[in-house]
Amino acid sequence: MDQLLDVETLKNLSPEQQEQVINGVKQQAALANAQNLVTDISEKCTNKCITAPGSSLASGEKQCLQRCMDRFMESWNLVSQTLQKRLQDEMASSGGMSAGFGQGPSFS
Repeated sequence: MDQLLDVETLKNLSPEQQEQVINGVKQQAALANAQNLVTDISEKCTNKCITAPGSSLASGEKQCLQRCMDRFMESWNLVSQTLQKRLQDEMASSGGMSAGFGQGPSFS
C-alpha cells in the first residue's frame, strides 16, 4: 500500500488491511525516529568533540565522541521508555487502543 489513503478509504478496509496500514505507519515512524537520532548524535557530538578538523581524530576526540554518543543513547532510551510507559498508562486508564504508536526504536 504505497499510495496515500484518505480517511474514507481507510474506513472501507478490512480489519487485516487496517492493521497492515497501521503497522506500516509504525515502521515508518520508527525509521524516521532512528534517522533523526543518528543525525542528532552526529551533529551534537561532532560539534562538541571535534575542535580542529583534520585528516584523523585525536585520541581525546575519539574518547569524547564515544562518551557523548553513549550518554546521548542512554538519555534517548530513558526518554523513550518513560514516554512509552506514560502512553501505556494513559491508554489503560482511558480504555483506548494499545499504546506504542509511533514509538522509536530502543538502542540498548
